[in-house]
Parts: sequence; structure tokens; C-alpha cells
Amino acid sequence: MFKEYRRPFLSLLLLCSLLLSSGCGGGGGGGGVAPPQSHSTPPSPPNTAVSQKTTITCFPTSEGCISKTDYEKRRKKLQDAYRAQAAYSNQLELDTIRASKAYAQLELALGKGTRPGAGQTVGVIDTGIDERHPAFRNKRIHETFVNSASNEDGSRRSHGTAVSSVIVGDPDDTFVSQTAGTHGIAWGADITMFAVPTGSARRYYTPITPAGLSTADSIWTLLANTVKGWSSRGRQLDFINVSLGYNGIIDSYTSKVLRDRLKTFIPALIQSRSQRKRIFVFSAGNAHGKSCRPADFPGSTDLCIADPNDPTKFIVNAKSPEVLAGLAARIAELQGIVVAVAAVGSTGDIASFSNRCGLAANSCIAAPGVAIRTAYFGPNPMTNLPGARGSYHADGTSFAAPMVTGSLVVLKQFFRGQRSNTQLVKRLFDTANKKGKYSNKSIYGQGLLDLAAATAPQSETRIVVKGQASDAGNNIGQTWFNASNSLGDGLNRSIAGQEIVAFDNQGFPFWYSLDDFILPPVGYSSGARLQEFMAPVATESEAAVWSPSLGNFDIKPQAEADRRLSGLKFLHVPAQGTFGGHLSLVGQAFGLTEMIPNNWALTTFSNKGVDQRTPVTGAVMSWQHESMPFKVRFGFMNERKALLRSQSSGAFGGMSANSIFVGIDGAMQMGPWQLGAGAEIGSAAPSAAGGIISDISVLGTSTFAIKASRQINRRQSLSLHIAQPLRVESGHAQLTIPIGVNFDNTVTHKTLDVPLQPTGRQIELGAQWKHTFKNAGELRLGIVRIHDPNHSKIAKPNTLFMAGWRINF
Repeated sequence: MFKEYRRPFLSLLLLCSLLLSSGCGGGGGGGGVAPPQSHSTPPSPPNTAVSQKTTITCFPTSEGCISKTDYEKRRKKLQDAYRAQAAYSNQLELDTIRASKAYAQLELALGKGTRPGAGQTVGVIDTGIDERHPAFRNKRIHETFVNSASNEDGSRRSHGTAVSSVIVGDPDDTFVSQTAGTHGIAWGADITMFAVPTGSARRYYTPITPAGLSTADSIWTLLANTVKGWSSRGRQLDFINVSLGYNGIIDSYTSKVLRDRLKTFIPALIQSRSQRKRIFVFSAGNAHGKSCRPADFPGSTDLCIADPNDPTKFIVNAKSPEVLAGLAARIAELQGIVVAVAAVGSTGDIASFSNRCGLAANSCIAAPGVAIRTAYFGPNPMTNLPGARGSYHADGTSFAAPMVTGSLVVLKQFFRGQRSNTQLVKRLFDTANKKGKYSNKSIYGQGLLDLAAATAPQSETRIVVKGQASDAGNNIGQTWFNASNSLGDGLNRSIAGQEIVAFDNQGFPFWYSLDDFILPPVGYSSGARLQEFMAPVATESEAAVWSPSLGNFDIKPQAEADRRLSGLKFLHVPAQGTFGGHLSLVGQAFGLTEMIPNNWALTTFSNKGVDQRTPVTGAVMSWQHESMPFKVRFGFMNERKALLRSQSSGAFGGMSANSIFVGIDGAMQMGPWQLGAGAEIGSAAPSAAGGIISDISVLGTSTFAIKASRQINRRQSLSLHIAQPLRVESGHAQLTIPIGVNFDNTVTHKTLDVPLQPTGRQIELGAQWKHTFKNAGELRLGIVRIHDPNHSKIAKPNTLFMAGWRINF
């Protein structure tokens, strides 16, 4: 085989090697890395190891990873479908918060037909709800009457019914078409209404006094405790919408006054002993521009100001939310628990009537609150008779708040309940639109609600093998396991359907299919097969010093002259070839051969700096007695960055292996046929570190080949073979897979014991015909039939045709 490097040759490819099951250019499972459609990975050159710069672009869906382009196409299609629905398009403000994109991302993540908010119940504190309203089709509705409230009869407009529809409305098509009805933000959720009596509006905006707060304390404490005690079918309430409150801007009330006067309500809101804190979403108030009297605002000169249009009148400068909505501005423990919501109009500007975020900027967010289509229950506008049902447009922070509440319900669903409610609030704040005018915290607080951003990774996701979700971890794009042909589909089959979690820079989880990060086996490419098919035959002396090919015919004892061939040599074995045995893992290498008395030969080798694949060093001891028609060999190999040529990166950690093997080759003449056979068995002792592969057992391996060759005439010859490439016969790995996250940010894991032997056994049948022309080279034709390519039972058989003309000069 050294002859190949000592004199040039030219192989003219006459026919493209053709893989019948997959078209021209394939061969025995493909060459290099042939990533699945769900990945975007550059292929490596044939028969080389995977580049350490390999990256995987994975956009997760419920069906596995897809490319960025495919993900964006599917998301766009779903977005367009949602926007085309009348129940969506009738609520124009849904586009302001990019709801259609969020719904598309939710469906891609959780599966086709996913209903936003499904499986959850949201709480509402309001005037009550019309349970029979067609806006709440097939919905579980619970209603509790608090503080002597009574069931609404439709004699006045039901504020609670309108608010509830913005969160969970789910009307049928008839109602949508006849009334321009809409669905809610989280239309798959159910609802619990805590009905309370409400007062009527006054001529002047009069803030509640400290004494009035004391009176309200017992009412709101009762409400908070009633909400706390509610449960149904294992569900509790995580989010409570409160689109009502008391007059009075939070700036007018000190922390001491609030703690003294709301002495039981505030602790009930803080929920200091609860691990699952409920979130109260308050409308910020509609006080801006209302008539007021300065005397009602003692000590506050900028809350009731002269009307610019009529200096004789005074109007409220609602620079902050009202007292209940703004509690978190004065009570630090309520940050992340009490949320205030200001309203924006159709242009995205703050609504003229809306309280600004001001003092409560850190706990306040803006959402659409003008011309919101809601469910109507109340007097018939034409006859004034009670109990009319329909839909109408409504303005107010009362309808901005439920958009935020519904969004939190969707986030809870999207992140599978693995983030606490307060963490979800922070997510909503952190992902809000803070660009341009929305950077003005005094007006918009945390910015404009953006549900699409909240349901998308905020950075490249990272797999954290151990520790906290906020730890650095391994970039998802650098995480892969490239299984060699000897492992085949063993690992992929064993982890099919298993998820792995990754985190964005906010520590929020996104789930991927683990088997999407198992790259296809390197296999044995058609290019490599053709190269071997056209290679020159090794001389006896070359084969005697270094004979790694199974079933090699050239196993005659060395002549005395050949024993002097010891020394430094350049060695070459088929790269992952059918006949390469365990030494196929080496490829090209430098070797030092020493002849030992009593027919022994020792070759030490290393491919470092010679071959593009991972470093392999080792030694082979071979023996053949002059009277024996066979040769035996014993080998040792150390792979420093691979396991039987399988490689890993990122969250899979690193692998190495020490392997030993024993093999035998023999040859005999049977009539006109020369027969050769070889087989090897081996054992690999792997180690793994720094990744989800926590342990790997000793692996048993095997390979064999049988050849038969004969001369048809002086110029023609025929050879046949049957072979099995190197295969893992036994062994398993233990994987510790991150699958989720606790509320305290610790990553949760699942341990799997994974068999590594492939499902199939690759058996190759081949035939080769040669015709030598006088002074014109040699014509070669070949056919190979491959069963269970890459040792995969489900892989289709391949048939490869090869033809070439070889000219030596």
C-alpha cells in the first residue's frame, strides 16, 4: 500500500457511484456528517471527524428541531391563520401586543390545536359575570359573592362580564359574526369571579381618606383570603384581575399610612408564608383629566391642577396609579405581586384618561385600553329592558389590565408552570417594548406589553448540566453528539422522545428533543468506497509489516529481506472501511515497526498531525508462524477525544477511550478460488466528563470479513466479499439530562440508562470485476449491496454501483 504514495496514479471515474435508495452521491450511509433536515450543519469532508466548529441551529417545536427558515415560515403561516380569524381580527388591539405571533409560538412549542391558557383558571374581582353569555362557550365559570354582593340581572351594564371576556372570552362563530365578538387573550382558560358591590361615580374625583382605607381593609382582606382558599379539581388561582379600586393617587399616601390603615390586607397580599404567590393585576385608574378640588388633595399641589383649557377649573394630574394599584410603590414586599396597568390608545400613545405609571414605574406596565371589544350584558340600548347580550367597544384601564392578566396565564402555560408567578411578572416586564416613547418610565413604566417577546428566547439558549438556570452552561448551537458507524442508531434509538431543557439569559426554560442533537453516523461514504475500490494492491512486504485489512490475502510469512523493513513508516488503513477492523479508527498515521524474534512484529503508531480525525495512538503486536496459513494480532488504542470515533461537544461533554482487540486472518486456496477471512473482537473502556453523559460501561465490539477471488483468464479477475463493519455488541451509558427548573432556579434532572448497541447489523455483499488492458490501464466494475446501513434496522438497504479506469504511470 506504500506504493500508492511512491508513484502517482490516475483513476478516471466513468460512472457516478449510485446509491439506489437515495440517489447519486450517497454510499453506505453517507460520508462525513450528513445532518438531518432539522439541523443546519455544514457537512465535513468525507471520512473526517466532525469539526470542533460544528454548530447546530435548532428552533424547537413539539415535533422536534427545525431550521430557522422553516420555523419562521411555519410561525408566519400560523400567525396569518390567527389574524384571519374574525374572533381575532375584531380585536384590533391584539396586534398591538403581538398576540398572533405569541399564539403561533405557543402552538409550535406545545402542539397543534393548543388553546392559549388551557388547563388554568384565572381569578377576577369585579361586579360579577353573566355565566350564560355566549362569549363564554363551554367554559367552566365559578362565581363567589363577597360582601353582600348579588347576582347581576342585566339591569345595568355588567363591568365584570366585559372584563372577563377580555381574558377568557371564547364565543362561537355565530356570536362572532352577529356581534363582531372576539376571543380573550387566554381563551382556553376557565374563570372564577369574586363578585363585589361597587359604588357610582361622583362629580368630583375625591381621594379616599386614611379612615376610608381602614374601613376598606376588612373588605379587601376578606377578598384576599377568599381568593387564597379557592380551589377546584386541583387548581388554584395564580393570577387575579382587579379592574376596580378607590380614588386617590398613590403619591398622596405614605408607606406608614398604608401599613397602618391596611394592616391586614397588605400582609394578605404579601403572602409571606406562601411558596406560590398569587399575582394581583390592578387597573391603574382612569383619573387623568377628571374634575377635582385642590382642597381634597392636602399636601399635594401637583395632583389637582388648573385645567389648561379653562383656568377656573381643576383636573386630576394622574401622574401615578391609584392607591391599590400603586401599593408596590410604597410597600417594597409587594414588588412583583401587585401589578398596575396603564392604558394606551390605538396609536400606542398613553390614553388621555389613563393614570400614568409615575411613582409605581417599577411595578407598572402599559397595554391597550381604548376601543377594546368586550362582551355586553345589560339593558337593551333600544328598549332599555334588562338582560341584553352582545358585544361592544369599551375604554378604560379596566380593559388594559385583563390583557396583562391573560398574558400571564399564557406565560404560565408556555413555560409549563416551571417559573414562579413573580418570575413570570418579571419576564413580562423585562420583555416589554421599551423602545422610543416607551422608554419614558414615568408614563409607561416597564414599557408596552409584548407577548410575542415574552414567549421567545431572549438570547441563544444554554444547556446547564448542573447548578442554576442562570449559570453559564453550554450554548445549544455547540451541543451535539456525532455517533460513529459502530454505534449506529444505538444512542438515538434509546433516547427517542426524550426532552432536554435549555435556558435563555433570563433563566427561562425552552425544551428541545434530545435526539435532534445526535448527528447521523459518519458511515462510509461513496467517495471513500470508490477510493478504496480503485486503490492499488499492497505488496507482500507492506502487508507483512502492516496488515490491518480483514481477510487480507497477503499474509505469507516475511522473507528474510523483508524483515529489514522495520523502522519509521507512513501507514494507511481504510477510513472506517468495510475491511478496516478496529484499526479503521486510525486512518493515516506514522508508525514505528520493530521485528521481534519468533515471528513477532510490533508496530506503534499515532495519527496526530497526519489525519484530520481525532488523535489516536496505540500499538499492534502480530504473529505468524511459517507453517500456519493465518496471522493473529493483538492491539491497543487510545482515543483522547473520541469513543470508537464517536465525538461529542457542548452539553454532551467530552469522551475518550482505551480499546483492546484481538484478531485473526487466514487464507487458503480452494480450486481456482483464493479465500481469505478475518475477524476481530474488542473491548473499549470509555470515560466521559463535563456533560450529560455521566458514565459509560465497557463496550464489546466485533467485525469480520470474508473474501473470495479468482482469475477468470490472464487479464480478468473476479472477487466477492461479505463483511460486517465494526459494531458495538454490548454496553450502555448513563445520561443525566436536565429536564426542567425549580422556582429557586435549580435545574432538575432525569437519569436514563441507555443501551448503546445498534438496532441492526450492517452486512455488506459485494462483487468486483477487473479487466487489465495491455499498456492501457485497468477497468474495474463493482456492485455492493448493504443491508441495515449504519447498523440501523429501519434503514433502507442500499445498492452501490462503481466503475473506474485506473492507469499507473
